[in-house]
Amino acid sequence: MFTINRSKSYLRFYKFLQVIVNPFLRLIYRLEIINGENAYIKPEGSLILCCNHVSSLDPIIMCAYFPRPIYFISKIELFRNKFLRSIISFFNAFPINREGFGKNVIKKAIEVLKAGNVFGIFPEGTRSLSGEIGEIKKGIGLISYLANAPILPMAIFNSKKIPKDVHIKKKYLFLKIKIIYGELVNTQEIINKYPQKEAIERISDIVLNNIKELYNKLI
Repeated sequence: MFTINRSKSYLRFYKFLQVIVNPFLRLIYRLEIINGENAYIKPEGSLILCCNHVSSLDPIIMCAYFPRPIYFISKIELFRNKFLRSIISFFNAFPINREGFGKNVIKKAIEVLKAGNVFGIFPEGTRSLSGEIGEIKKGIGLISYLANAPILPMAIFNSKKIPKDVHIKKKYLFLKIKIIYGELVNTQEIINKYPQKEAIERISDIVLNNIKELYNKLI
């Protein structure tokens, strides 16, 4: 069941899971966090957390190392398995059709943000097979505009599995993963300055450029 407002006991258990998972991920992926202090820049209130997306590991990493619980949209196919549905629902995921952003998804995202939560999104809309950052859907700008929510960009590097055709001998079984957090995007200034359509486009473009800049620092 999808829950907007979580109890204190849930939040305590969520933190407990982070304490367990964080060292494990750091060990096997030699995980490095850059600008980690930016993750605490908005300890309460609505926030959109935007990240590039190349691996199914990405949302796990985001949940593990961001201090607040994150609400996600997930493929509706994942909810057809009862066991999997219970797990991803616990981690605040709600279903989306493959067609992409619909009115119901935007409405649910705004509901999450209006309640003062963190909404995590991969604004490219799908995983990048090449690892390169693609075009960003305008839905991110629309959600930010309608919810009047600031955006924190971040980037994850090396979460994708090693291709089978790579012949270079690797010292480690897993790739070294890096996370970098950017600066908070004050979307309120953009919303106040420009009409709706232009504000949505500007917000989307800023998010794209910020994620690209962050990602390039990790390469």
